[in-house]
Amino acid sequence: MLTRDKNELLCRIEGDAPMGQMMRRYWLPALTSGDLEAGGAPRRVRLLGEDLVAFRSPDGKVGLVDEYCPHRGASLMLARNEDCGLRCIYHGWAIDAEGTVVETPAEPPESKLKERVRSTAYPVHELGGVVWAYMGPAGEEPRLPDFEFTGMPADHIMIMRSREECNWAQCQEGVIDSAHSNYLHSNGIKPKEGLAVTHVGEKLQFGRPSNDGAPKLEVETQPYGFRYAALRKPLQNPEQNRYVRVTLYVAPCFGIIPAPKGLGMMQFFVPIDDTHTMFYYVFWSYDKPFDQQTRDQYAFNHGLRVGVDMDENFRKIRTRDNNWMQDREAMKRGETFSGIFGINVEDFAVQESMGPVFDRSKEHLGASDLAVIHFRRLMLDAVERFSSEGALPPGLNTDFDYGKLRGAEGMVPHSQPWQSVLGEGVPKAAAE
Repeated sequence: MLTRDKNELLCRIEGDAPMGQMMRRYWLPALTSGDLEAGGAPRRVRLLGEDLVAFRSPDGKVGLVDEYCPHRGASLMLARNEDCGLRCIYHGWAIDAEGTVVETPAEPPESKLKERVRSTAYPVHELGGVVWAYMGPAGEEPRLPDFEFTGMPADHIMIMRSREECNWAQCQEGVIDSAHSNYLHSNGIKPKEGLAVTHVGEKLQFGRPSNDGAPKLEVETQPYGFRYAALRKPLQNPEQNRYVRVTLYVAPCFGIIPAPKGLGMMQFFVPIDDTHTMFYYVFWSYDKPFDQQTRDQYAFNHGLRVGVDMDENFRKIRTRDNNWMQDREAMKRGETFSGIFGINVEDFAVQESMGPVFDRSKEHLGASDLAVIHFRRLMLDAVERFSSEGALPPGLNTDFDYGKLRGAEGMVPHSQPWQSVLGEGVPKAAAE
């Protein structure tokens, strides 16, 4: 458990909150490239508690600026998208992608007002179908997080999203909690030999060669954050082998998880503000493009269909107000463990059910929470050193290759370290 002060330090990201100030040193996902049409309508983006608008000018350049016009505060969501930038419909002020006020047509010709006024604007970069934003001090941008998917062709990438109605940390902790999958997701993840994905009616079912609901966790700190292994007894030959799943936490808000053969998978938990998070689920295919049927199947299975499970702004139809549409009759009939439709909606439900910002002073942690504990210690230590010493945050203070970060799963003999599932030998610390 955490004290209330530590909990606030971990969770709060708005304004001058230390965690938010530290997160501003990273490149963060703001939206996807496909959200923006050249010369089209701006899109609202709320990120780290700031109201922004993103737009793609007629020549294709992307901008991310303060939503409110620096003249009288009218929303630039309503602005015209012109060659010069966004033109406010109130008095015609034009603001470009760098935040420069390029025209103030309602002012006298001799006015110097536009030279004295700027709008807040943040650097952006498009990579892997994502628009990444840097909100930290000017000129201190770190290297871009060129994860493996960012080097894939566009048709080999699938990105799904949903807005979560709770703090980023309780969302992030879900992806580094392996034990819950045996219970919460027991309808979508079944113990069976092999790791194949199969169709059961309309739904996908993920195979796992173990029914061990109490995995042993081992954690290793890494330059990017940490990785952990969930070690389970397999269905066959448990005296010889361990079933291993390795998940990566990449600071500040990314998780890379084991994927079915031929795929890669990772999740983002981007803070909208203190009490809301934008969840991204990214899949990439090594061998072939995703066809539309596959994209539709995954969106259905995870409860992430725009226009069905969510509106166009990714706000879910299954919420606290309707108890996430839990079907207790289906639970009684033994058709479902959770009663909630969609693998990711199951996650959203339990995370949101904790409240907007969970008070961790009330919890009681166990052995299955080892990775969650490590996450909290890592980020709290980092933010305290960042605030007191100006220390660089995790992942920015050392060199590593984002493109080589992968999750993994498989059988490992007891005589070998679990790292061998990643293609590694005995780690240095274990060999000494």
